[in-house]
Amino acid sequence: MDRALALALDLGSTRVKAGRLTAGGTLVPAGAAGAPHLTGQGTVREGDAAAYLEVAGAVLAQAVAADPGLPVGIACQRSSFVLWEAASGRPVTPLVSWQDRRADRWCAAHRAREAELTARTGLPLSPHYAGPKLAVLLAADPGLGEGLATGRLRFGTLETYLLWHLSGAQVHHTDLSMAARTLMVDLGRRDWSDPLLATFGVPRAGLPAIGASAGLDLEMDGETRVAATLADQGAAALAALGEAPGTALVNLGTGGFVLRRVAGPGHGPEGYLLGPLCRAAGGTAWAAEGTINGIGPLVAGLKGGPTSLAEDDPAPDAFCLPDAAGVGAPHWRAGLGPVFSPAAESLGPAGRRRAALEGIVFRVREIVDDLARDAPVTRLLVAGGLAAGPDTGHFLTAGLAACTGREVARLEEPEATLLGAARLAAGVPQAAPGARAVAAAGGYLGPKYARWRAWLEGVLA
Repeated sequence: MDRALALALDLGSTRVKAGRLTAGGTLVPAGAAGAPHLTGQGTVREGDAAAYLEVAGAVLAQAVAADPGLPVGIACQRSSFVLWEAASGRPVTPLVSWQDRRADRWCAAHRAREAELTARTGLPLSPHYAGPKLAVLLAADPGLGEGLATGRLRFGTLETYLLWHLSGAQVHHTDLSMAARTLMVDLGRRDWSDPLLATFGVPRAGLPAIGASAGLDLEMDGETRVAATLADQGAAALAALGEAPGTALVNLGTGGFVLRRVAGPGHGPEGYLLGPLCRAAGGTAWAAEGTINGIGPLVAGLKGGPTSLAEDDPAPDAFCLPDAAGVGAPHWRAGLGPVFSPAAESLGPAGRRRAALEGIVFRVREIVDDLARDAPVTRLLVAGGLAAGPDTGHFLTAGLAACTGREVARLEEPEATLLGAARLAAGVPQAAPGARAVAAAGGYLGPKYARWRAWLEGVLA
């Protein structure tokens, strides 16, 4: 039997999953459970932090019980956070999701600061990030700020909250890849920024220490030893891309993410995210990134699949902007989306689903073309639940090959996030895994992209 090297835990938006990395490089499922559903009206998207902690702890415990003593790597959804009592661990806020946009008005009121904030953080001023949402929460309840300032309360993203509990309140840790997505970190200094914290009114005392992503030795209760923690997209990119030049990762799950590695701050086109994938003893790996927010829930809500991919366009005037949780890079319209053209609205469920999948293909091409300005992108590696789905995978991957004119391959290991986290925990090289080339289909998508772009300009205007 192939011996196990490490375990990995993926703290996802819709599912919490665990995997086991073997000495042969294979990732074996080690447990999974659905994440508690988010609730909220309008721009609010929040969940039960204690319930999420219970699910995550149970999935991890199941994996550790089967393989005690193995190092664990934790990959986490970015920008979701909670505040809790230091003494009891009891959450005092809901789990505020990355999809939450309650700080939209706050961001609009502080738009004059955006250039300064972007220069420091590599991020736009967007309500998807923790800093603006913390500003709104602390303004509404001054007791939260007082609690953070005195150390009575703690702030953390989900992996930080889990580590606090697993360690018996001894470990208050995050890594640079997670902290950098809060809008409160100065990338040049690789640490929390006092000017940025002052902008959002956040006391430093309640924040976790920013440590390395890998090479850790965090002792938890029982048999658990955490050796790596990092952001989910960073883990997926490390697993998929390795050092391959000219390749971009297209990760299509709850959100859509397109990443290509860059040398560091100052690289990448305007309107796109710049951030660390991983910080370890060998240095920091960086990526430029485009986002398509909330595509998973949009597609799941549009019944009528599976959707076939024809060579001729069945609805030439049907268009969709598929960002269901505010439009992401490079446009950044938090209060917009999803949007269907009148011709798409008039279609039945299956037709609207097709328009949404087309919209995802078009948004990915838009982002890839922009990321290729500085250096060519010749190959797309596609991963994630939507890319692997029996009713969506062929449409998206074959459609991307036809629309972009680039080589497209689907990762043979669908759980790239778990694979990247497990490799970091085991301390083995991040070599690109196997991928299967996808033949292009849906020849109409290339010409239709130009018409979609023209329609999108009108929507954004």
